[in-house]
Amino acid sequence: MSDDSMPLAIDIGSSAVKVVKLERKEERLFLSRLGAVSLAPGAVHGGFVHDPEEVGRALAELLPAGEEVRKVVVALSGRAATVRTVLLPAEEDFPVVDAIEAEAMQVLPYPLEEVRLSHLRIGQIEKRTERLDEYLMIAVRREPLDALLAFLKRVRCEPVIVDVNFLAMESAFELSGMREEGEITALVDIGGYETLVNVVCDEHTLITRAVPFGGEELTRLLSNRLEISRQEAEAVKRGEASAADPDALEDAVRLEAQKLAFELDRTFRLMWPITPAPQVERVVLSGGGALLEGLPEHLAVALDAPVEILNPFRHVEVSEEEFDSDLLESRAPASAIGAGLAYRAVEYV
Repeated sequence: MSDDSMPLAIDIGSSAVKVVKLERKEERLFLSRLGAVSLAPGAVHGGFVHDPEEVGRALAELLPAGEEVRKVVVALSGRAATVRTVLLPAEEDFPVVDAIEAEAMQVLPYPLEEVRLSHLRIGQIEKRTERLDEYLMIAVRREPLDALLAFLKRVRCEPVIVDVNFLAMESAFELSGMREEGEITALVDIGGYETLVNVVCDEHTLITRAVPFGGEELTRLLSNRLEISRQEAEAVKRGEASAADPDALEDAVRLEAQKLAFELDRTFRLMWPITPAPQVERVVLSGGGALLEGLPEHLAVALDAPVEILNPFRHVEVSEEEFDSDLLESRAPASAIGAGLAYRAVEYV
């Protein structure tokens, strides 16, 4: 597919719609499009578009005009999907499909009939002298998937790839060049109403989880603690305004960091049956809440692990005439899901 017809990556989040487009020229990646439009509260929640008119308005501002059908790459919310690594005997006649279904029935919180189940062989390992095949199991709930496809049809968008946010996070991490060989890394994307966690080691997904924690909770806390409006609290959270009471802001950020650290620690403990060395060695933050001043530092103390901010565009060519460097740096963490989807587009379409 030529760069001119490269699909546009769309991340429909709970607080904003974001678009990213990458193009490959002579083995180099270029950023050709980056944009975001905020959504009214409640327009998107739990992976469902509750206000199609509002989301359609945002898309109309972001998508190119004049195209009858726009080719796009999208992702499903973390609540709509379960991603898990499954180890199976490396035998020629082993019933892989049956084993994947049996695993899904054990881990999914809903009936198997409600999901579309797929798997991908990702490698082979040797464990206690036994050779095992590694599979990535992907279970997607049918209801939110069908709802997303119906909405995209309504706004005249044709999805060429439908990914899940967990895997888009991993693609963004790969694009950034921040991966360290053999290191167990927690990718943490802080959204408006939920935080997605994807713990990876090399190209292996160890565990994924959607945590009921997001930036909206912090906005409400700041509004109450600082006695300011929601809009003012949002500006403080994004670093666009200063807090009248810095000590109250510091206390609020510390409290939220401790809450997030508690949920992350719960997630990490779930890895114990999966890997004999579950110690997370680094946390990489993305999402709109990642740039909250003081959050990475407080989180690093609470988790006793280094915390970094993800910039998926570190090794992407960016035109200084088209993109302001300071604005790009501030938008990069929030654009991680979109960047991962755009990377999927140039790699696989």
